[in-house]
Amino acid sequence: MLTIGVDVGGTNIKSALIDVGDVNQANTYRILKFASIPTQAKDGADAVVANIIKSIEQFDWRACEKIAVATAGTVDWDSGEIVYATSTIPNYTGTKLSKILSERFGKRVVAVNDAVSALIAEAFLGAGKKSDSVMMFTIGTGLGASYLAQKTLDSESAIDTKLGHYVLHEDGRLCTCGQKGCAEQYVSATALKRYGNENLYQLFHTADISQKKILSDYYKDLSRVITKSAQLYNPSIIVIGGGVIEMAEYWWQNFLKEYKSKCSVPIAPASLGNKAGVLGCVYANIHGVFKNQ
Repeated sequence: MLTIGVDVGGTNIKSALIDVGDVNQANTYRILKFASIPTQAKDGADAVVANIIKSIEQFDWRACEKIAVATAGTVDWDSGEIVYATSTIPNYTGTKLSKILSERFGKRVVAVNDAVSALIAEAFLGAGKKSDSVMMFTIGTGLGASYLAQKTLDSESAIDTKLGHYVLHEDGRLCTCGQKGCAEQYVSATALKRYGNENLYQLFHTADISQKKILSDYYKDLSRVITKSAQLYNPSIIVIGGGVIEMAEYWWQNFLKEYKSKCSVPIAPASLGNKAGVLGCVYANIHGVFKNQ
C-alpha cells in the first residue's frame, strides 16, 4: 500500500512516499522517497497550507491509498482542525487542515499534532515499541511533548501534553505563546542557537568554559522538564527525538549523568530520526480512530 506522510515543522516541511507491506509489522513501513522544503511559517497559514499541498504533489499522490499530515500547533484529534497555534505560524489557529486537504485531493486526509505523530512512530515502530506507555519529547525549533497512555490510537490515548509550555523559569524569557519562562525557550535547538552559535556541532565540542556552562544548564533544564513529565504521567519509557537527537553521540552521555541523578524512568534516544513525523501520521491514519477525519 502506497501512502504519503507530511511533517510540518516551524522551519521545514518534510514529506515522504511510504510503502506499507503489512500494516501490523513495523519493519514493513518503507520510505521510498523523502523530500524537504521550507515551511515559510512567518508568511502565515495560507503560505504554509500551500506548501503542504506542494509537498504532497511532489509524489504520485493519485496512486496512494492514504495521505497523512503531522503539523505544529494543537490539533483536534477527531476533526483535524488547528485549534491553537502560536505566532510562529500567523493565522494558523482555526485552519481546518484535514478538510482543506481532503477536498483538494479528493480523498481522506488525516491531520495530527507533529509531536504526537513522532510519538506514535516511536511507540509502534521504534524505540518504544516494547513498552506499554510512552512519553516523547521532540527537541527541534520548539519543544514537543506527547504521551501515549495505551497502545490504542484515539482522542483519549494520544495526548499532546503541551509541556513545552510548562513554565520552567518564573518570569523568564518571553515565549511565542505569550507566557514567560516556558520550557521550549530553554530546551530546544532554537534556545541553544540563541547563545550565538548556530553550529550546534561546534557548541557540543566546545572547550570554552562559558559555552560548557550553557550546555550544563541545558542538561539540567531538560532533566527538570522530563522529571516533571514522569511525575505527571508515569510512563514506562521516555523517548527523546527531534533534530538535536541526531547529534546524540556528542551530548547524550553527559546529559544522562544529570538525568539519572533526578529520575529513574528508563530513557532512550529516538530510533527513527527525522523520519518519525512522516511515519507516525501514516501509522495514525491506518490504525487511528477519528470521529470526523
